[in-house]
Amino acid sequence: MLLTCFMVLFAAGLVNFYFSIQILRRVSDAEIKISFFEIRWQVHKNMRKYCELTRAETGRVGVALYGYWATVILMLASVMVMFATAFS
Repeated sequence: MLLTCFMVLFAAGLVNFYFSIQILRRVSDAEIKISFFEIRWQVHKNMRKYCELTRAETGRVGVALYGYWATVILMLASVMVMFATAFS
């Protein structure tokens, strides 16, 4: 069970990284300057800009935002199951 949870955690982390890169790529395409440090550690700083840009362009919030938050929730759930399994 722990190995399965770890594999889910790892896969969700990779997908989360992909969605964060997509969000930052869209923001940087709009000629908003992003430093190298923000590429992974401060993606939340640019979430509002991403929502505004995609909503202005398509009328809806971009898919990468929902994918990002879904993978964050999946990673948290995986960690919780790992702790519950380890301590029971």
